[in-house]
Amino acid sequence: MIDIRETILAQYANSPALTGIIGRFNAAADPQTMIELFLKNVWDPTTATGWGLDVWGRIVGVQRVQKVSQPEFFGFDEAEDGSGSARPFEDGIFYAGKSITENYALTDEAFRKLIFAKAAANISNGSIADINRILMQLFGGDGRLIYISEGTAANDYFGFSEARLDKDTPKPFDDGVFFAASSLGKSNGTMTISHNWDLSPLDVTLIRQSGALPRPAGVHILYQRVDI
Repeated sequence: MIDIRETILAQYANSPALTGIIGRFNAAADPQTMIELFLKNVWDPTTATGWGLDVWGRIVGVQRVQKVSQPEFFGFDEAEDGSGSARPFEDGIFYAGKSITENYALTDEAFRKLIFAKAAANISNGSIADINRILMQLFGGDGRLIYISEGTAANDYFGFSEARLDKDTPKPFDDGVFFAASSLGKSNGTMTISHNWDLSPLDVTLIRQSGALPRPAGVHILYQRVDI
C-alpha cells in the first residue's frame, strides 16, 4: 500500500502500537521493490543481468556458454599431426598448456549483444545489409569495423604450399575455393567477411556457431583482415 494511514480507522490512527505493527507489516509485504527489481533484472533486456539474460537467451535461441575452438600453436613440420595444429611464426602462438575446457561463458554485456543480434537475425530477411547491421551490433565500437560482401577475398583460392606467394595464399581445403577464370566478378557461392582487427577464437565462434548470423544455404564464408 502506498498510504497505509488511509486504511486505518480514525479512532486508531494515533495508536503507536497499531500503526507500528501495520507499518512494519506493510514494509515487509510491499511488492513494489520486488516488482522494480524484476522489471530491471529480468523483464527489460537492456538492463537484465545473470539469470534474467539467460531467460532472454532461451527466448531468442542463443546460449551464454559457447564452445570455443582451441587456437593453432607454433610448431614445425615434423610435429604435424594432420589437423593443421603446427603453424609457422606470425600464424601460430606458443603452446601454454592444454585448456581444461573449451566452454566459454560470456559476460553479461557480451551475452546481451549476442541476444540482440540473434533477435535481429530472427526477423532478418537474410540480406547483406541485414547481416552487416548484425555484425556491427556484435562487434562494432572501439574503432572496429566488420562487414560481409559477395565473392572471395583477393587470392583466397585453393592451392598447394609450393605455390605460396605470402602467408595468406593459397588456401587449404575448407578455407579456399577452386579458381575459375569465368567466376571473376561473381560471387561463386562465396561470401567474405572483412574485419580490421585479428579475430579471436571467441569472435570466430560467435560468427560461425552461435546462430546469430543468417547464413544462406550452400554459401561458403571466407575471412580477411583489411586495413580500413
